[in-house]
Amino acid sequence: MNQYDTTEKQIDDAAVKRYFDGTKGHTAASVSMMTHEHNLPVSAAKYRLHKEIQTINDWLNAVPNSARVLDVGCGAGTWAEIFARRYKAVIGIEQSRLMLKAARARVAHLTNVKIIEGDGRHDLPEDSFDMIFLGGLCMYLNDPDVIKLLHSLKNRLFEGGSIILRESTVPQGVFLSQGEYQSIYRSVNRYRQLFDVAGSFHVEVRRNYGYTNLVTAEELVNLRRRWLPFLPRDSTTLGSLVWWTLRGTTPISLWALPRILSQFSIPWPRLQNHFFRLRLVA
Repeated sequence: MNQYDTTEKQIDDAAVKRYFDGTKGHTAASVSMMTHEHNLPVSAAKYRLHKEIQTINDWLNAVPNSARVLDVGCGAGTWAEIFARRYKAVIGIEQSRLMLKAARARVAHLTNVKIIEGDGRHDLPEDSFDMIFLGGLCMYLNDPDVIKLLHSLKNRLFEGGSIILRESTVPQGVFLSQGEYQSIYRSVNRYRQLFDVAGSFHVEVRRNYGYTNLVTAEELVNLRRRWLPFLPRDSTTLGSLVWWTLRGTTPISLWALPRILSQFSIPWPRLQNHFFRLRLVA
């Protein structure tokens, strides 16, 4: 992970698209939830999702059942399906052909959701919505694109509507991950700055501990690979062992430990994740 200078380095859109179109034998769902490179079980992604829903459940409950929802960068359709079960109408938009196919298959049994192909920066539907969701999209966009996208989205909100973002973050500054997998990790303060430029928003922020739990497992897998190189690098058995060890010690490993580290400003795991709710200032 390299420090990112907005005046010199930019994320490569083509590299991002190549990554999400080429899963190398992994499922679109596992790539969408970022469990594929560490051999973690399907239950790890389900646990993360369950915790994420709990984190913002009151935000979701504040949206009426009659709502129209837009899911920008809907990935494999996990959240689009959740929204379709709660709200009247859902539109998901996704540019990765692989993710698009998975999302359409996932929601095929639901009549109130439509998945369309397109880039959220250029192909947004002209409709208005009660809620707009971005589940980890801005981390794959450069700053000007984030600002432009949010500006476009705010003009598609019904009065009283909200934009909810879920983005991976770092404690301070901005970092760019380069190479095959490219993403921009911004601090919460940096996101606030972008929101200020994009429009007059009332901003609420919540730490996503479901994501922290998953990344903790990934960090432990990385440590095992580094310090025990004689063991297989890729092993579903070892990945499952790491995850279920953490789950078996949840009160300490997945609840108390990350909160204690946060209190002492200890940046481990290296990546965090936050939900942001943006509502227009009257």
